[in-house]
Amino acid sequence: MCVSWVYLLLCCWIYFLLQMQDNKTFLSMINSMLHSDGFYFATDYDLTHTLQRLANTSPEFQEMSLLERADQRFVWNGHLLREFIAQPEHCCVLNTCISGKVFEWSIISRRSCFRAGVRYYVRGIDSEGHAANYVETEQIVQYNGAKASFVQTRGSIPFYWSQRPNLRYKPKPQISKTVNHLDGFQRHFDSQIILYGRQVTLNLINQKGSEKPLELAFDKMVTNLGNGMIKYIAFDFHKECSHMRWHRLQILLDMVAEMQDDFGSVS
Repeated sequence: MCVSWVYLLLCCWIYFLLQMQDNKTFLSMINSMLHSDGFYFATDYDLTHTLQRLANTSPEFQEMSLLERADQRFVWNGHLLREFIAQPEHCCVLNTCISGKVFEWSIISRRSCFRAGVRYYVRGIDSEGHAANYVETEQIVQYNGAKASFVQTRGSIPFYWSQRPNLRYKPKPQISKTVNHLDGFQRHFDSQIILYGRQVTLNLINQKGSEKPLELAFDKMVTNLGNGMIKYIAFDFHKECSHMRWHRLQILLDMVAEMQDDFGSVS
């Protein structure tokens, strides 16, 4: 009996030491992240929503905790927080990982947790219309208590295609031939229009070589969709701005200037 108790205590002690080591490791990882550039959190401001969305909310929304009212597209630890959501008494602060640096002029990039992945391995959209590596970027200007906001989004070309790595420096994109592209394409833009309104879609890929089929397919799908809320503009960035000719971006700016003025900003 004594031997059994000694063995049990020894096992508990070993487990305790291992747990302490794990805790030390995890705390070190958390501290490393919290002290890295580009990572911010707020206890009194909802970083997952743009100023425009926050300006058009109900009193009931304002009374919700940051976790309850967060835009789930940008809640990377949403799965781990499910139990907290079920227990409102524990829901008070949402920590959200963003990219940006806050001054009087701020830029916040919110990376979606849907269809995330590294370059080449994750391209196109999924069956729900989520584009790979989707990012919502908000520019905020603050002056004397007044705020103005301008929002843009970016993501992988929203139909079914892949670009699996191989021995080539730049793998050739492959457009799927076995799925209905227009269904997923429409889901993507239906969501975009609901969230942001009229769309001006800029495609900056090459219009020749291996990327040309992507540009042609994108243009064709916008035409086939026939949605007047979507304007498609193709701009061959590498051709126009090669050899450090960044001034030629003015060509693109001129193409979208009138539409950009129409969008205005939220204040």
